Amino acid sequence: MPDQEKEIQSLKEELYKANKEIEKLSRIKSDFISVVSHELRTPLTSIKESVSLVLDGVAGPISEEQKKFLTISKNNIERLAKLIIDILDLSKLESGRIIMRKRKLNVNDIIKDVYASTKILVEQKNIEFTISLGGSVEPTWFDPDRIGQVLKNLISNAIKFNKENGKIKIISSKESIKNKDVIKITVEDNGVGIPAEDKENLFRSFNPLDASMTRKHSGTGLGLVISKGMIELHGGDIWVVSEADAGSKFIFTIPLYKKHEEFDFLVEEAVERAKHNETKAVLIIFDTKNEKDKSENVIAGIENIISKAVRGPEDQVARCGEGKCVAIIARADRLGAKATINRMKDKVGIPLFYGISVYPDEAIDKNELVKKAEEDLQSGNNQMVSRRILLIIDDEEDLASMLSFRLQNSGFDAIAASDGDTGIGLAKKNKPDLILLDLMMPKMDGFEVSRRLKADPATKHIPIVIFSALGHKNTKESMKKLGAADFIEKPFEPNLLVEKINNILEGKNG
Repeated sequence: MPDQEKEIQSLKEELYKANKEIEKLSRIKSDFISVVSHELRTPLTSIKESVSLVLDGVAGPISEEQKKFLTISKNNIERLAKLIIDILDLSKLESGRIIMRKRKLNVNDIIKDVYASTKILVEQKNIEFTISLGGSVEPTWFDPDRIGQVLKNLISNAIKFNKENGKIKIISSKESIKNKDVIKITVEDNGVGIPAEDKENLFRSFNPLDASMTRKHSGTGLGLVISKGMIELHGGDIWVVSEADAGSKFIFTIPLYKKHEEFDFLVEEAVERAKHNETKAVLIIFDTKNEKDKSENVIAGIENIISKAVRGPEDQVARCGEGKCVAIIARADRLGAKATINRMKDKVGIPLFYGISVYPDEAIDKNELVKKAEEDLQSGNNQMVSRRILLIIDDEEDLASMLSFRLQNSGFDAIAASDGDTGIGLAKKNKPDLILLDLMMPKMDGFEVSRRLKADPATKHIPIVIFSALGHKNTKESMKKLGAADFIEKPFEPNLLVEKINNILEGKNG
């Protein structure tokens, strides 16, 4: 028995080594194909441009016979360039180095663009070309360039294997397949169709539909292989419905993600991309400090500000925590995360907590990345508070100047007005977080200023703190009627004023 266990263990080790060797050889093959294909593109570009210059007559006049042969050369150069691009894409797919730049878009817009760019080519072949776009199609996450590439591949096949005076139609719809909501896109033709025995190999490398068809229509069959790889990287499926002489329907799907699913999908994708490209991925989760700020309008506003702060083409913003938190998933490190947060500081009007985690520095997989960011968030150590704007309306300019300096050093942005009219104008323009208002001013006193501010829908919600030398009971009662948030009698203790302001802004007053 021990001998058998040793033999089994030995076989396992050999199998492991063999698999590692196969992986290594596969990687070498993909790297070789990638390098050779890439190097071929440079001389091919020069050849193509040289032929174009002669064909266009730039290098001198040419005969019709010369023009015919040069046109043949140009067409074959374009075929070769397409083949090289296909081989490059295939090698990237096999080595896991395809870069996806997914954005939340409506696929109907991509279909319209592809339709417009290929319509002339299709119609030159005397083929009727139409689209039917489903009105229920929702925006979802995909790479528009890659989905456009898939559509062009399928249209190219539909042209090649169509009949004279044939038809091609692109159809989009929202459907539920296997209890999963998806966007379904169909490229339909009424061409020669595909025999049942050829369907099995349709999406395999270097397995064109049929040898005789390939000789007639050209191609390597790589377009379908690449299309399959691209769709699978989107989490979708691709298949064909066809019969010989009865046309074909090439169908692919793109998943629709619900709000809570989007976050998981984007984090997982960022980690996988970082793993394959040997880069880093950072997750930043933001949450509001105060419970009163968890309304949908406030969260949506924060989400909009965060979206403007991210800069990388692969950086994404998504909701998490049942829609009450907002997250950034970015190709960056902790330093990059801090830079993003700094760009937001002066734009977010409410206090936020945030948590940061970095793959692979602090987490080995997607689940740990999320867990570490949530723990960092819940620690309460990271708070982002933007500078609140305070408006001082007081005719004593020296006092206003010194008070502004005090408030600036206490973390606020302070602006001042020396009379009521100017103060009301600044309140409407700057929408301050709080107004400090003196009562005894010439022309328009504080009572009238407060009455006008509270009567205007644009300023009525701004809390007002009255500070005045008139500290008797009637004045305080009048302030209550005017809806002032608090009253401070002059002279006042500056630290007490700052404390009162903070309490009011944090909803702790009274």
